[in-house]
Amino acid sequence: MDSRKQTTPSRSITQTSRGEKQERSLVTRRELIDAARRIFARDGFEVARLQDIAAAAGKTRGAFYAHFQNKEDVFFAIFEQDIARDQQTYLQQLNKYSTYEERIAILIKNLEAIICDRDRALLYLEFKMYAIRHPHKRKRLAELHLLMCTRGTAAKLDFLPELHSNDPEEIRSRTAQFGSAIDGIALNHYFDPIGLDEEQTRRRIESCVRSLMAPDSSWRKTPEAEDDLHRDEN
Repeated sequence: MDSRKQTTPSRSITQTSRGEKQERSLVTRRELIDAARRIFARDGFEVARLQDIAAAAGKTRGAFYAHFQNKEDVFFAIFEQDIARDQQTYLQQLNKYSTYEERIAILIKNLEAIICDRDRALLYLEFKMYAIRHPHKRKRLAELHLLMCTRGTAAKLDFLPELHSNDPEEIRSRTAQFGSAIDGIALNHYFDPIGLDEEQTRRRIESCVRSLMAPDSSWRKTPEAEDDLHRDEN
């Protein structure tokens, strides 16, 4: 009995130590992600250096590599944070009783917020340009980006029936078309803010949202295409 009683405090101390170590690791990871956001905003994704990210967080390169393999890895950690934050915002604003026009307005408001976040918009554009400039990485990065978008938007789509689909091709097309709207509007707004000012930006977002929410939106397969697919299968 005495020996068993003596091991209990030791086990408790070990568990506490592990918990503290895990907490420190999570804090370090968050600090590195926050530092990466600042360095990417300052230097751009392509030329940002890992040692600068680590230094901005007050960490060593070894600490960086303990959490991330490379810049691509830390980008997706940032992307994951953004998607989770967006999803939480949507779920706070949407519910099963939201009307069609309310859903339209919420989508417009949140897409406008993404585009107006200059650092975020430019980082997403730069990352895609980086993937295009490195063809051997492009497919892998595009597939991972699609996977994260699909997983990250699943919950909010319960309240956006106009965007729901179980077809992988439609999901990919929908994701790409939303991405093209955000990227294209953001790029031209920041390139020529007079030619595409805030009001014009909002109108363009609304036009894209209404088009993508329409039953006959271009991301959905046409009835003719589905008939052809069924004939091929038979």
